[in-house]
Amino acid sequence: MIVATGLHKVFNAGTASEKIAIAGLDLKVDTGQFVAIIGGNGAGKSTLLNLLGGAFLPDRGRIDIDAVDVTQMREHARAALVARVFQDPMVGTAPTLTVQENMTLALMRSEGRRLRPALTAARRERFKQALSVLRLGLENRLDTRAGELSGGQRQALSLAMATLCPPKLLLLDEHTAALDPRTSEYVMEATVSMVTHGKLTTMMVTHNMQHALSYASRIIMMDAGRIVADIGSDEIGGLTVGDLVARFRIKDDRMVLST
Repeated sequence: MIVATGLHKVFNAGTASEKIAIAGLDLKVDTGQFVAIIGGNGAGKSTLLNLLGGAFLPDRGRIDIDAVDVTQMREHARAALVARVFQDPMVGTAPTLTVQENMTLALMRSEGRRLRPALTAARRERFKQALSVLRLGLENRLDTRAGELSGGQRQALSLAMATLCPPKLLLLDEHTAALDPRTSEYVMEATVSMVTHGKLTTMMVTHNMQHALSYASRIIMMDAGRIVADIGSDEIGGLTVGDLVARFRIKDDRMVLST
């Protein structure tokens, strides 16, 4: 279970450009739950992920991951607990390395060991099995350089790398936003396959409300650093994108979400 209690984060405190990014936020996420986070620009979605992942430390509050207090743990110290896939497909992979070399890097990072040059038959088979869950044929391209893959394939590889050693928490930060619509759907389907296969606790920031409705078991909406709506799986099934927009439209119309 992921538990965030009283999280508070301010940028440029005490200056004219002070920004309260997260304001006293409380959140509990059950093990295996797939949570979509929606909201307008500046709502605090990515800041929340940065706090959970350790890129930022909160000014106040506490974060527990499976009963472990990680509040003051930096990003590298949480690597065995938290994995993240970013918006840019080029960020998560090394373009000059092959698919299997990228997977080896992910394995060593997760296990906290130095990279071993030997790519054993057992390790190669493990990589094939992990990639086959994506259903994109990457298990047959282990010797292909990552830079030769399409954007969607590289993002899928990033996902496989993030989940090779199943994390306690998987963070997806608009990981389909930079892809064309067709590829975006492929990557989302691959995401669901990977998350379901690994029974992973997942939090996904998205501006695509249809993705939130179609794939998440829970939707939370943020505004001004707070959670302003929380929808469970029993409600999601009966909602359309139009219902979601109408139900949670922010009065000053700052929400910009795609359908």
